Amino acid sequence: MTPLTNRFRAIGLVAALAATASLTACGSSSDDGDKQTATGGTALFKTLPKANQDSGKVSFGALWETPPIISVTASDTTKPVGLAPDLAVALGEELGVKSTWQNMQWPAQLPGVQSGVVDALFGQVNVTEEREQSIVDMVPFYKTTMALLLPAADADGVTRIADMCGTTIGAPVGSETVAELKSVSAAECASEPVKIKEFQGATLAISAVKSGSIDAWLDTTASQVAAADADADLASVEVPEDEIAPVYNGIAVGKDKPELTKALVEALRALIESGRYDEIFAANDSSAAAITVDEVVANPITSTPVGEK
Repeated sequence: MTPLTNRFRAIGLVAALAATASLTACGSSSDDGDKQTATGGTALFKTLPKANQDSGKVSFGALWETPPIISVTASDTTKPVGLAPDLAVALGEELGVKSTWQNMQWPAQLPGVQSGVVDALFGQVNVTEEREQSIVDMVPFYKTTMALLLPAADADGVTRIADMCGTTIGAPVGSETVAELKSVSAAECASEPVKIKEFQGATLAISAVKSGSIDAWLDTTASQVAAADADADLASVEVPEDEIAPVYNGIAVGKDKPELTKALVEALRALIESGRYDEIFAANDSSAAAITVDEVVANPITSTPVGEK
């Protein structure tokens, strides 16, 4: 077990139970306005797109079933909880707006932000070169390794994806994780390729692991640790960095909203400098995934100018 996995181990039972409850909330929306101050009155407010100034809101989309980043509680599936919602409230205060949320299945997310269904995606979007140069502008807020979730009885001897050659591994549908898994399989499992099954979200994938219809589920380390801590029959195995490098998770903003991207960068940097960012990460058992103020730049992989492809 690596030091990073040990730090993620702090994520516990409550987060994993919240992921199960979130399945009933798909398609719903939420307004976190009751947690936030009145709109306007900040320097960054004047830099926002006119539509956001007029509405006094910024709308975010995510699938509410990936704790500790975002999920719901069993007692209230109508509002998201976790790292992203808490950060959104704090960002809203810096921007002088309220945050609203839309619960969106992964396949609908990137088309949704491009078409204006929401202003930004905040939860499941990994920062990639392709996305920065063609689809969205990315603002990194979280950095994580990847991990396999598999039955505890099958975990002995499994230390990397190469130990799973010939098995069936689940991954989020249409995600960069699928491409990474294919690449590792081609490089390390040529004679017995990994079979890949794509899932809409973690809840169904974890059920598939437990039923035996897939051998493992590949997702972010924090989420896998939460699931394993909640169920003694499951185990989390962190994927070594020589197979899949740590990835940034980012706030994804449509290329047609460069003012919003720039404002989010400045707001997030302000939260880090004030210490509030670290407090939010600690409160959500995610300190291991925190990034530095110098890492908060738009499109960090390619340095593509905001709003350009």
